[in-house]
Amino acid sequence: MDINIFLLCFNESVLLPNVIKHYKTYLPSSRITIYDNESTDNSVEIAKSLGCLVVSWNSDTCIDDFKYREIKNNCWKYVENGWVIVADMDEFLCVTEDELKKERDNGTSILNIIGFDMIGESDTTDLSDIDLQTITKYVINQRESKQLCFLREKISDMGYQMGAHNCKPSGDLVLSKDIYINKHMSLLGLKFLIKKIFRPI
Repeated sequence: MDINIFLLCFNESVLLPNVIKHYKTYLPSSRITIYDNESTDNSVEIAKSLGCLVVSWNSDTCIDDFKYREIKNNCWKYVENGWVIVADMDEFLCVTEDELKKERDNGTSILNIIGFDMIGESDTTDLSDIDLQTITKYVINQRESKQLCFLREKISDMGYQMGAHNCKPSGDLVLSKDIYINKHMSLLGLKFLIKKIFRPI
C-alpha cells in the first residue's frame, strides 16, 4: 500500500522518535518525510537513523505560518497515488493499513478525524518517565479535528489555511463514515511544555 507521511520539524528530538514509532506501528509500509526547519538539536540525525527522508528549509529562525501553510499544501504533490498524511510533529493520527484499505474500497477520499489533546503526567523535560504510546487521558479539541489524511489520486489540492485547522479541498471529495483519532501530544507535562515554548532558536 502506498502511504506517504509528511511531518514538519524544528528541534523535535523528544517527540520525533515517538511519532516515528507511532506511525511505523500503525502504518509499517509508510514512507516518512521530515520537513526540517534547520533544527539546531539532533532531530535530523534521529530522523535519518529511523529511515526518514529529510528535506531542509529555512524561515530565518522565525515562526512563519505562511511558509508552514505553503509546505503543507505542496510537499505531497509529487506523489501520484496512495494515502497522504500531512501533520505536525505532535500529531499522532490513529489509522491502520487495513482501515485505509477498507476506506479506499468504500470510495473514501478524506478521513473524518476528531482531535484529542492527550494528557501526560511527565515530570521531566524529555518525557523519559512516560510512554507516549500508552497515554489514555485526553480532552477533545475540535481545532485538532483536522483533515490530515487523504487519497492522492482523488484530491488535487487541500487548500490548508493557517495551522491546517481548516481547509478547502478540491477533487472527488468523499468523507469517511468512520471517525479516526488525531492524538495531539500537547499536554504531556509542565516541564516539557515550558521547555518547548521557551526553547532557544
